[in-house]
Amino acid sequence: MQTSKAAVFVEVEKPLEIREFPVPPVEAGGAIVRMEMAAICGSDVHFWHLASTPRPAIFGHENVGVLAALGREVTHDVLGTPLKEGDRVLFKRTNCGRCAGCNQSGNCRVNPPYGLRPSFDAPYLKGGFAQYVYLDTNPWLLRVPDDLSSERALLSITGNHTLLRGIEKIGGVALGDTVVVQGSGPIGLAAVVQSKIAGAGQVILVGAPASRLALGCEVGADVTVDLAGYPTPQARIDRVRELTGGQGADFVIEGSGGATAVTEGLGMVRNGGKYLVVGQIGITAPQPINTGVFVEKSLRVEGVAGGDSRSIIRSLKAMRSVVKYPVEKLITHRFPLEGIMEGFHRHETMEAMIAVVRPNG
Repeated sequence: MQTSKAAVFVEVEKPLEIREFPVPPVEAGGAIVRMEMAAICGSDVHFWHLASTPRPAIFGHENVGVLAALGREVTHDVLGTPLKEGDRVLFKRTNCGRCAGCNQSGNCRVNPPYGLRPSFDAPYLKGGFAQYVYLDTNPWLLRVPDDLSSERALLSITGNHTLLRGIEKIGGVALGDTVVVQGSGPIGLAAVVQSKIAGAGQVILVGAPASRLALGCEVGADVTVDLAGYPTPQARIDRVRELTGGQGADFVIEGSGGATAVTEGLGMVRNGGKYLVVGQIGITAPQPINTGVFVEKSLRVEGVAGGDSRSIIRSLKAMRSVVKYPVEKLITHRFPLEGIMEGFHRHETMEAMIAVVRPNG
């Protein structure tokens, strides 16, 4: 463990460079994780395209790994479970607890997430697209149970924790609700899973291509609306209304990031229904929305930007004991560190549902 390879973002839309860094000795209050698996998230690819993204940087913020070294002061995870080297863990930034972000939304503004911070100074290894990740002092660690696969552990933080938090924030899915999910990517399919385990009676999945819709059915979707067969927003609204007896859905979840998605979703939700917006993060272009719909339909509308500590813990527990769907199938492509750009490509072309990097093979 003297050195670690990492895929480094050095220039906009240029291939990530495989570089090697020294792995410093672990601090008394820190830890070092040997990466097992990191998901290629849409935000990783999005930031790769942006000139404003700080660089150099090591991406990779959805991670599962093995404790390679533990400082003497780190003895338990966030639930009080004893830790030892060799344990598998989920990890995230430790919130400072003092900033407005921590105290208003739970999203710290002082300590950037692993995988979303520049690597200007040693120890550099602050993202999951590396063989090792060097964790800050007083790390947030959650031990993965021995009887839970690493795939399920990773899936608990690839959208599922965010959707769990968002569904709770808006007041939950009522037992038997009809839920429409806009978008058949990782966020959309996490919305399908979380809606079903929360008690939805019917989940209608709107998206494309057909291969993703088929996966959606395997993890809980009851009906699909393929963009190929319903190519316009109005056609999709009409189809949802047809499927809901003309009333619209009780609950609509936007997980597509599409430019017309919000206006479209507002047309799909019934009077007095709920609309949760998840996929529009990073969208900066103005979008025309008839705000009168909020009042006319007496809607409850919420947005959620990510999971928090509580939702990560509960999502991991749900993957172990509640989620009975074959969610492992959502991980469709696996790449070595040197193949990471192929992973980016498969993500952008939607050939992959979830592509992961295995930095250590």
